[in-house]
Amino acid sequence: MGNKQDKPDFKQLSKETKFSTKELNEWFKNFKCNFPDGRIGKAQFAALYRKMWDSEGDASDFCDHVFRHYDQDGNGVIDFREFVTTLSVASKGSVTEKLHWAFKLYDIDGNGYLSETEIISVLAAIYKSRNQMNPAEKAKETTKKVFANADDNKDGRISEEEFVKHAIGADASMEDLMQGF
Repeated sequence: MGNKQDKPDFKQLSKETKFSTKELNEWFKNFKCNFPDGRIGKAQFAALYRKMWDSEGDASDFCDHVFRHYDQDGNGVIDFREFVTTLSVASKGSVTEKLHWAFKLYDIDGNGYLSETEIISVLAAIYKSRNQMNPAEKAKETTKKVFANADDNKDGRISEEEFVKHAIGADASMEDLMQGF
C-alpha cells in the first residue's frame, strides 16, 4: 500500500475483495478514524475483538491466532489492505472460501497440513475464550475424533482438501473446529 497514510487504490482492492469501491471508501474512513496511523497492533486488535464478540472467557490466545492470520506479511501489524481482504472473506465469502480461511488459521506453521498439535492449540484457545472447563483436555479429545474421521489417508496430518471435504460434509467431528467462525 506504500505510505500507510495514503488511500489505497479502491478499484484494484475491489477486484481483490467482495467489496465495492464505495464500501471500501467507507471501511477506509472508519479504519482511519479508529486507527489514525493506518495500522492495528496486537493489543488494539485484542481490544477490538473483545468489543465485537463479548467473549465470556479469556480470548487472548484465540486473538493471537486470528491476528497472525490477518497479519499476512507477518510484520506485527495489520494494515488496511490486510484488514479488508480478510474481512471480505469473513463477511461475504462463500462457505468454501471461509473453510479455506479457517484451514489457514489452524495451519500455524503454514506447511499446508494440520497436525494434532496445531488443532489442539487453536481449539483450546477457542474453548478458553468460551470459558469452557478443561479447554486443553477437551481440545485433545476433539482432535482425536477429527483425525479419526478426517485423516482419510491416515498420514497423521490433515490436508486442506480433507479439511474442506469433511467440513462441507457436515462431519460431526468437524463442528467443534468451526466454533470460532
